[in-house]
Amino acid sequence: MQQQSLLKWHCFEVTREQQRLPNQQQNTITTLRHPGAVVVLAINDAGNIVMERQYRTAIQDWLVELPAGTIEADEQSENGILACAKRELQEEVNLVAEQWHSLGKLYPAPGFCDEIQYLFLAKQLSHQAGQCDEDEFIEVFEMSSAEFEKGIVNGTINDAKTIACYSRAKLAGLLD
Repeated sequence: MQQQSLLKWHCFEVTREQQRLPNQQQNTITTLRHPGAVVVLAINDAGNIVMERQYRTAIQDWLVELPAGTIEADEQSENGILACAKRELQEEVNLVAEQWHSLGKLYPAPGFCDEIQYLFLAKQLSHQAGQCDEDEFIEVFEMSSAEFEKGIVNGTINDAKTIACYSRAKLAGLLD
C-alpha cells in the first residue's frame, strides 16, 4: 500500500500507509505529517526569560510558553531552521538576538505525528518590531529562572515544548 493522503490542511497532512514493524509484521498506520517547529529560549541582559501568554484555540485556553512556530516550506534546511527561529522571535516578541545556540531537537508526539521541534537559546537581545500572524493573540512578559521553575512546579507553565527547551539549556549548563 502506498501512502494515502486522508486530509490536507494548511501545511499539515494526515496519511495512511502499510509499514513493516521490527518484528516483520505488516501494520497499517495513520500519521499526522507536520513540517516541524522551532522553540526559542530568549534570555535578556538582566538574565530574565522572555515569555509569552498565548491563546491556543485547540484547547480554548491561554498557555504560558516560549516563542515558537511552524517551519515554513522554504525553511527546511539547517540554515532555514535557524532563520525560522529568528523570524518567530521577531514576529512574536519583537526581538532579535546576536547570539544563538542550538539545543537539539525533540519529538513531541511520536505515537501519531512526525513533527520535530528544534530548540534554541538566544541571547544578546535587542528590540526590533515584528508582526504576529493575525490569528495569534500574544502577551509578552519576562520572568526569572526561579519564577520559571516555580511555574513548572505549580502548573502555571504546563507547555511541554517550553519545559523541554528550558530543561535542555539548564542541564547543559547554559543558564546562569
